[in-house]
Amino acid sequence: MIKRIWIEQTSGEGFDPQRDSADVLVETEDGLMWSASFVTIPYLQRQMETSREVASDMNNMPPVRFIAIETPHVIVEDLHQDTIEDTIDNLMTLGIFESVFTLYSEEELLHQAQSTLPDSQTSTSQG
Repeated sequence: MIKRIWIEQTSGEGFDPQRDSADVLVETEDGLMWSASFVTIPYLQRQMETSREVASDMNNMPPVRFIAIETPHVIVEDLHQDTIEDTIDNLMTLGIFESVFTLYSEEELLHQAQSTLPDSQTSTSQG
């Protein structure tokens, strides 16, 4: 079962829940952390258009729209908190949550936490 969900808007200022993407981190009751990117169809269309623009600037590439997705993505209608939470609940109910989300290792979590804290909040043990 889910303990906590964090939603990080990836486009910063001007975030549009109908057209953007968000990184989602889920902590389960067993203490494991999982992550996935949630995106909207307009976001994917923008990425495809960017690929076409890049290809049109290259001599040896035909200008086609495409996107190659390497990390887990969940495509949703919008990025409102309720939509994301309901989608995660549905993935859990369907038994496919673990195939869609990526499990974080302890080292990745520690590194991410330290890189997001100001220097005064980062601690290391010295022996």
